[in-house]
Amino acid sequence: MREVLLKANREAGKHLLEPHTLKIHEKSDLFALVTDMDVRTQEMLRDAYARILPEAAFLGEEDMSDTPAPGQLYWLVDPIDGTKNFVHGLMQSCLATALCKDGEALLACVYNPWNGEFYFAEKGKGATLNGRPIHVSHRSFQDSMAATGQGYGNREETIRRIGPLWEHCYIHCRGLRAFGSAELSLCYVAAGRLDGYLEQAIMPWDYLPGNLIIREAGGVATNWKGELPSPIGMDSLLAGTPSFHKEMLPLCKDS
Repeated sequence: MREVLLKANREAGKHLLEPHTLKIHEKSDLFALVTDMDVRTQEMLRDAYARILPEAAFLGEEDMSDTPAPGQLYWLVDPIDGTKNFVHGLMQSCLATALCKDGEALLACVYNPWNGEFYFAEKGKGATLNGRPIHVSHRSFQDSMAATGQGYGNREETIRRIGPLWEHCYIHCRGLRAFGSAELSLCYVAAGRLDGYLEQAIMPWDYLPGNLIIREAGGVATNWKGELPSPIGMDSLLAGTPSFHKEMLPLCKDS
């Protein structure tokens, strides 16, 4: 399955590297963007995945109209995670996919077409980067590097909730970064480049693939209550090495 998904993602991601004139639209607010490339990439993946597993339903960020039956396999896809990065010409975007059943990710892949990195995980079988096994780091909290997102919704509310967590990481960790792509940030944790990721509000297509990859790489991923994040709606996210998660969870519960 890894090779089949890699081929599908390479084909769908190839056109993102070509010169193009973007058609950009706002979704829920002026900070949430969608482009014609998001829609085109999603349709290419829909077609490819239908050939791989015709019996599976398909849920994409830009079209959630399909309704999986209980027990039915379904693809959950973010065609371009990091759309604002893509619009601004930054090479920190990816195609993210999870194959799910009853809200649980069974396998996942994240592909960055700009550098050819392909992260893959299957439940109970570990995680890989370009076919090589990966594992979260063993760094202490004070030696850790954390990443964060900006969340959905009201930005004043986001700052109120997540600001104290940023401050704690900034003071007590080696550094704090914001890459503009939740899925890539989660994969960087799985590969040991980062040690933790914080998000105040995030949707399933933004984290289910990366969460499985982190867990299969030896990490921990929960919401701020210490529970499994919701597979169907917006939730908070705390993911990282066991030591990072243990340090930050009590602070998250108080936020």
